[in-house]
Amino acid sequence: MERREFLGGTLSATLLSADPKSKPPATPSPGGALNAETTAGGPAPEIERAQSGRPHAGKVLATIAPHSDDHSILCGGTVAKLISEGYTGYLIRTSNDEMDSYDLSVGATIAANESDNERMAKVLGIKQVFDLNYRNHAMDDVSRVEMRARLIFLIRLLKIDTIFSYDPWGHYEENPDHYITASCVEAACWMAAGHNDFPEHMAAGLKPHAVSEKYYYARGPQLVNRVVDITAQMDQKMDAICANRTMLGNMVREFRDELAARKLKLPELEGDQDAAIRAYANLRFKPRFASVGEPYGLKYAEQYHYIGPSRALDAYIKEHAVPIR
Repeated sequence: MERREFLGGTLSATLLSADPKSKPPATPSPGGALNAETTAGGPAPEIERAQSGRPHAGKVLATIAPHSDDHSILCGGTVAKLISEGYTGYLIRTSNDEMDSYDLSVGATIAANESDNERMAKVLGIKQVFDLNYRNHAMDDVSRVEMRARLIFLIRLLKIDTIFSYDPWGHYEENPDHYITASCVEAACWMAAGHNDFPEHMAAGLKPHAVSEKYYYARGPQLVNRVVDITAQMDQKMDAICANRTMLGNMVREFRDELAARKLKLPELEGDQDAAIRAYANLRFKPRFASVGEPYGLKYAEQYHYIGPSRALDAYIKEHAVPIR
């Protein structure tokens, strides 16, 4: 994700205010004027809450995003929640994250972020990581047909039921890695269910597989129709964010440079790197997810454009379908 921006709020606006620990403006309530979270006149989002036991046992989810920190920052709480409720989780990182360090070489940056990505995935409870390793910030030069084909293969291989990714219709997204990945994910979810796409998969023993649920997130204006209570997972989410030591370390050091240019510093961001990363994450991210939850009476929440399975024929099937003998 873009280092200096997060869901439409600049780093300076959040942390260079008179009170560096002040919360960003609360998420507007559903309905009303068009804004970054809702569409005018739309219904209130559905609230997804924790479920006891393991109601999702046997189901499979995948979080698919270009950069290691995207997974933890933008959907880590919901992913951890669903895994605790029985899902098996996979993580697919489409880039090699070669652009995200403060003073490492390209090769060292790739290696450090790969290691961080594995550590972050373990914190969330992910079973396995797949790295597609496309060049960071250069995905607009990648064949979408190729990326889509690789994703279709993984959807069928892993039998993925639920996907988390960037909203392919999110507005004002400047990072090509984000919108190219999003476009390929949406197309792959659709095509993976068709028996005429990549018949060689069937010859290898795979079968068509439909993705039944999509949780899309965005950093700008988006239709939000689902808000997920992640209060119980917030500590786990923050641990996952902080596991991205190379990326968060880069954010901290760039921000300290910005402060120094203004003859300022924040004492909690000085000294030990891990402590500085944790303090930065608490200042930067926790208030945002508190503000998402506040309008709905939730301590912490994540928000999505959720697309579920079609129920158009459910009533007819229930009334008229007969068992095959």
